[in-house]
Amino acid sequence: MDDPINFITAEEYYRRAQGWAGPTKIASLSQVPPPTAAKPEDWHGVTLTFDDKTLCVVQFVRPTLFRVRYDPAVRSPEEYDDSNSRTIIEDYMSQLVHDLDTFLGVTWDTELKESVDRKCWIFSSAVTEVLEREGKQQYYKVGDGMKLFLHKDPFRIQAVRVLNPLPDLYPIPEAPSTASRATEKIVWQTSPKTFLWNIHPVVSVVKQVVLDVIKAGHGEFIGFGEQGGTSFMKTPTFMNYFNFDNMQYQQVYSRGPLDAREPLYHSDPFYMDVNSNPEHANVTASFLDNYSQIAVDFGFTNSGFIKLGTRFNAMDIYVISANTVPEITRLYTSIIGRPKLKPKYVLGHHQACYGYEKVEDLYAVVDQYRGVGIPLDGLHIDVDFQDGFRTFTTNPRTFPDPKGMFAQLRKNGIKCSTNITPVISIHDREGGYSTLREGLEKGYFIKDKRYTNGTSGRAEDVLCVCYGGGSRYTLDPKDVSIRPDFGDNYDFVANWNARDYPYHGGVSYGYGNGTAGYYPDLNRKEVREWWGKQYYYLYDMGLEFVWQDMTTPAIHTSYGDMKGLPSRLLMSSDAVSSTAATEKTAAEIWALYSYNLHKATAHGLDTLEKLLPSRKNKRNFILGRGSFAGMYRYAGLWSGDNASTWEFWKITVSQVLSVGLNGVSVSGSDMGGFEPHFNPSTGQEEKYCNPELLIRWYAGSFLLPWFRNHYVKKTRKWFQEPYAYPKHLAQHPELEPEGWLYRAVQGICKYYVELRYSLIQVLYDAMFDNQINGLPIARSMLLTDTQDTSFFNESQRFLDDQYVVRKDILVAPIIKGRHENPGQNRDVYLPLMYFWYPSNLRPWDDQGVALGSKVEGGSVINYTARITNDYSGYPFVTPVYLREGAIIPQIGVRQWIGDSSGGPNRMKINIYPGRDNACEYVTYLDDGVSRSSAPDDILQYQIKAAMTAARGGGAIGSSDSEAKGEHRSVSISQVTTTQPISTSSTRTVTISPVHSNYNPATELGEMYTVILWYDPGVDVSRLSVSVDPATGVQYNIIRNTGLRTVVVDVKETIGNSSKIVISASP
Repeated sequence: MDDPINFITAEEYYRRAQGWAGPTKIASLSQVPPPTAAKPEDWHGVTLTFDDKTLCVVQFVRPTLFRVRYDPAVRSPEEYDDSNSRTIIEDYMSQLVHDLDTFLGVTWDTELKESVDRKCWIFSSAVTEVLEREGKQQYYKVGDGMKLFLHKDPFRIQAVRVLNPLPDLYPIPEAPSTASRATEKIVWQTSPKTFLWNIHPVVSVVKQVVLDVIKAGHGEFIGFGEQGGTSFMKTPTFMNYFNFDNMQYQQVYSRGPLDAREPLYHSDPFYMDVNSNPEHANVTASFLDNYSQIAVDFGFTNSGFIKLGTRFNAMDIYVISANTVPEITRLYTSIIGRPKLKPKYVLGHHQACYGYEKVEDLYAVVDQYRGVGIPLDGLHIDVDFQDGFRTFTTNPRTFPDPKGMFAQLRKNGIKCSTNITPVISIHDREGGYSTLREGLEKGYFIKDKRYTNGTSGRAEDVLCVCYGGGSRYTLDPKDVSIRPDFGDNYDFVANWNARDYPYHGGVSYGYGNGTAGYYPDLNRKEVREWWGKQYYYLYDMGLEFVWQDMTTPAIHTSYGDMKGLPSRLLMSSDAVSSTAATEKTAAEIWALYSYNLHKATAHGLDTLEKLLPSRKNKRNFILGRGSFAGMYRYAGLWSGDNASTWEFWKITVSQVLSVGLNGVSVSGSDMGGFEPHFNPSTGQEEKYCNPELLIRWYAGSFLLPWFRNHYVKKTRKWFQEPYAYPKHLAQHPELEPEGWLYRAVQGICKYYVELRYSLIQVLYDAMFDNQINGLPIARSMLLTDTQDTSFFNESQRFLDDQYVVRKDILVAPIIKGRHENPGQNRDVYLPLMYFWYPSNLRPWDDQGVALGSKVEGGSVINYTARITNDYSGYPFVTPVYLREGAIIPQIGVRQWIGDSSGGPNRMKINIYPGRDNACEYVTYLDDGVSRSSAPDDILQYQIKAAMTAARGGGAIGSSDSEAKGEHRSVSISQVTTTQPISTSSTRTVTISPVHSNYNPATELGEMYTVILWYDPGVDVSRLSVSVDPATGVQYNIIRNTGLRTVVVDVKETIGNSSKIVISASP
């Protein structure tokens, strides 16, 4: 008989749910806050008691953000306490409400009243006061809020907010203002069967709840985390959120990466409804906070409903309503947190390979990159680096001098990470494996303690459950022959449920590599602190950042369930509440382990500066493979083990954009694909990434946040580095019919890496912004062009594979190969209400190209983007457009970020014609590596400081002692007197510091260049150009009639003067 605690597909879940029942009407209601409320006056909640004796809490967290909790096992209001999950940035909700109000300067209140007809309760919020804060934009105004209609019989919830109509593109003369036409609209509602539930009669931890949400006919839905990759706007489907080591995205359904049902490495049950109220300014988001399996029926069995199902714990959902997608992102990240500032080199070009097996391999890779002049910043060393696959060690035979190796690579600009998995090998070594010995001595490993309700209680009857190739299968953990090929003969029966002995698992890395091991109990604070200290040796050797892999934790199928821990293994719950269970099954808190793994590493790295002088004031970075919403506070995200297929490239952009809606700053896929493509026509795996695919992946990803080439070598692939393709061609003349394609790989990839490095300041400015406002680096056009409603109909298809960096550079990758797209072309959509220019950005100063003719927004351009060996054609391999009025800084291309071998790297600021930009461009200047650069007054620091104060610490202040605001931010804005810009127009550019607590002269030098680009037909020789102040600052003015530019070299470090004004007029 199937164990009810194990994973089931969403289809099976909802088949079973047809027989469940739920509450039908409200029996009573209370506004009494729980006794545990940290700030009772800020609780803002009501507790509902239903006719079936179950209870529900509805609570406002912000004026337009509410939370609904429903646990069918709860029978008294006191059981719903004030504590949060670890996903939320504070332990207690009322304390978080208080601290957000204090930080943001907002006062609001709630009111509960009965409707006139007494058929519902009306629970409403309203802002009563908003304080202006210098340098901080306010997103609420007095009167903002929402109403929740809690219908008594049948019970259902309606959320209502006053919405303004969207501005008309072509307004009716003398028509009333949009504000005067505001009206109340439903923004979210449940069906008359709001909750269905089922508690297993024997295995009581299986506590399943379905929330039935009405799906508006006009609604369009985006987000869904990694599962958002198949299409940016979600189409009807089932979905499974359950962290799973799902190699090539095909283990459960066997249809590959275009199947949205597959459970993936990371769980982000967050989505937005962007069009339920057409022609009105409203977006409504939902976040389901549950670490266990979540099953979603997204309009598949009934197009009128979204069914959200949990298999364990409680239904705990947050609903957010705002005018635009960016406002939703800001609100959401205010409760789950925002990242800290990452090192600038993270944005560079990185290379990884499972198969760099010795130090000479690393030197050879770097030498070849430097030899062909392709910039490279990061090198990622897999588990080959370890001594016998012992985490936190180095191999003394193949990497005999790690300190010298890291130092040598660093001299060449290379920063290194290594693969850290959460398994501690059971094998000690000569001299002692300290992590193993300490973990055993202190009892820090997860004990083998099992939840046995509903079983025979006998180890002999235990089976492990998993999926592979689209089928469910079981394994006998007692069978030694099915264990990994590294060999492990332990006695499962003797170890099972031993309680005082660690759980015995193991990880296989393939090819005979791996180890049996124990797993640190990272749901305990003291173990997290111990784990963080284990990085000391590697960082003392010179490691710069961490590659956190196998994060489920990924465990061989013979040791656990679903390639993870045994579902019935009892673990520390890490619960905030003192009344909550101290232990839960692995199935109940499936994603919490990986969340705490990233948390433990991040906190550990932050404390290394106290122990290692080399880490003093240095920013840290973790690249994680999978976890749960909010892990971005600690790590970036890469999308797991993909393959060298066009399908994986097709989902990459949409996946990055979908994850970005959650506020993640750094995310991306393995460029070129990790695993090889299996060619069905030959029945064999291909030995390297198709050269056309690698070109398209590099050229199309050149401005995505994470830019790493990663592949498996071993017996699988021969190479994937761009420089290797022409070498392979030279050794295989039989490939000459496509020799042009192999030769093109190195040149085109190099060009787009160089173009990225010339624009690295744009990426860095967007990353800096992210810690302030939560907005991602690469953005969907729905974030940057909220006024364009055509995205909800004829332009919707372009959301899948076009992205915008910050707000002015639009990239439209080619995602189909010549086998599908022999013309090597695509349609490019340019958002409404702006003119757009074909990009004339080039990596090098001597490659200047005059600005082409502008294209009207709303246009669809059929763009031919042929792969070529002609350098002059490289800029057109990927379509790129620039918004009118764009302000885009560039720097010189160096072989790595921060390379000072050529002296300071002068900044040039490209300023394009067009209407004034929606807001000025702000660039952030610092050394790119110091923690002290970070602003000390941002939300994530203030909230953490408030937590410290609430626990008896000092007053609110920065929680990071190194965050001192040591950066310079400079505002660059443009004003134009007449439209369209012509020789008779006056353009005024103002450059002024906003914050100046750092002098970037070392990095940028004592001169910067401003370039004003002009449209065809403008004679720049007739323009009068002035610089104010006219004295005190030296400058040089050049009018380039060939490029139609006015070039001003300002001979000072940018931001030194309080204001520089450049005017170009007739």
